[in-house]
Amino acid sequence: MKKTILTLLLCIIGVTAGATQQINDKVTVNGEEWEITTSPLDYLQPQAMDAFKALLGERDFMNTANQRGYVAYWYVERGRLYLDRVEVAQKNGGHKALDSKELKKVFRKYRSFGKIKARWITGNLRVGYGIGERSISAPYLPAFEKEEFWVLRKGKIAARATK
Repeated sequence: MKKTILTLLLCIIGVTAGATQQINDKVTVNGEEWEITTSPLDYLQPQAMDAFKALLGERDFMNTANQRGYVAYWYVERGRLYLDRVEVAQKNGGHKALDSKELKKVFRKYRSFGKIKARWITGNLRVGYGIGERSISAPYLPAFEKEEFWVLRKGKIAARATK
């Protein structure tokens, strides 16, 4: 009897255990805050990515919900994606904000009139808005009220498709 109960408990725990949902980047679109589930900074060229990681500095702790160690904040203006700031997680639970002035060393060739245009991105982004119903089979994945896929060409949103 004890073996049966223990086996049943282990099965239940195994089904409900899963990966921790990651904290997504944020993007402001027409005054609404959406989340980006694919990291736009992953599209950086290796040299720029190395410079970005050097700017972030050494991480002396790990947060399972934010394994990258930062959250990037973006905005859309006239159909283009711009990087606003990056908040780096700190050991004390706080955040250190890197604004466009601090980021300009890494993103110098993408700056225009003091703004950082995400021209390094040619690819797809998955974005979501609001809180939706979580999937039982994948509770670690984000669930959104509205979800879109954006196709970007050199930082310009060329197409938007609703899921």
